[in-house]
Amino acid sequence: MTAMGLRGRAAGWLPFVLMVVVLVLAGPVRAQNFQGMLNRFIKAESLSGGVLLVSGPMGRSVVAAGMADSEKAVTMTPQSRFYVASVGKMATAVATLQLVQEGRLALSSPIAGLLGTMPTDRIANIKSATLEQVLTHTSGIPDYLNERFSDASSERPDHIWTAAESMAFARGEKPPGRPGQVYDYSNSNYVLLGQVVETADGTSFAESLKRRIFAPAGMTATTVGAGNFRDPTLAHGYTEEDGDVSTYSWTSITGDGPLVTTAEDLERFAFALFRDGRLLSPAMLKTMQTTTDLETAYAMGLEIWDDRWGTAYGHTGSYDGFESEVRYYPERQTVMVFLTNGNQLTDTDLLDKAAAAVFGGQ
Repeated sequence: MTAMGLRGRAAGWLPFVLMVVVLVLAGPVRAQNFQGMLNRFIKAESLSGGVLLVSGPMGRSVVAAGMADSEKAVTMTPQSRFYVASVGKMATAVATLQLVQEGRLALSSPIAGLLGTMPTDRIANIKSATLEQVLTHTSGIPDYLNERFSDASSERPDHIWTAAESMAFARGEKPPGRPGQVYDYSNSNYVLLGQVVETADGTSFAESLKRRIFAPAGMTATTVGAGNFRDPTLAHGYTEEDGDVSTYSWTSITGDGPLVTTAEDLERFAFALFRDGRLLSPAMLKTMQTTTDLETAYAMGLEIWDDRWGTAYGHTGSYDGFESEVRYYPERQTVMVFLTNGNQLTDTDLLDKAAAAVFGGQ
């Protein structure tokens, strides 16, 4: 099933088997502090398992807890690969902005003319929305992730939905407003962007991301979709109601939530994008980070946090059986990643706790 930004049934209690792994530590950041933090969080939220990574000038720590595959008793490790849902929107946005940077696309271009042969009939606002509006969720294009899609995907849990098939569920849906006049988080926007990248590059979206994002960032454990479902490194996603629901997410290949990856690869992505300038020029990164007047907490494929530790850029993701969050604090050159193969019971944010532990009251 394709990813939705912040959605998923809350997972209930799952048999909790705690296993711990501590990888790398440098500086004043203490791995045991984060291990205990993760252990307590996984237990309190009744999650199957998770990985927490903190990396920056103050040190680096990667810890894991719980189970990656409860049926086969596979322990979670820092190398476990998770479906990360809407965290993948960052990669889709970067690939799109690379095409803008190359002069092959313009932010002012109507999205409909960039989609190749994809059918767009009866999809509200698609003929007038621009590429920039699609990137910032101000297009007014309705979300394909609705009850009709949910019912269809439940009937075909192993089906790999293409962009065209997914967008068919947006046909006839009522728009939230006119392009440029409303902010409405719609996964349709990023399905369309994946199609834009694929059309412009003349190759599959997966191949575009490999060339444009994974290779330059050094993301060797990242794939579009899970690929081999028997891969022992895959973290299986669980809900209380349905148990193992992994295949709904592992089959996602569209731009709204395409990635299966590790915490360490997301660390590499964050540093390559925000710190090292290996994915976008400084000017284009600034464009990516610029919000609209309609929503100051979302830019182009980026959520923005303004908290007591400063400004952070990244994204959250959630779908049945998986949740994820990535933050990068540019003033502190610090990246934080949390991945879990379950759904939280509360809105408690583990990365807030991690930031408090690293930065204190600064």
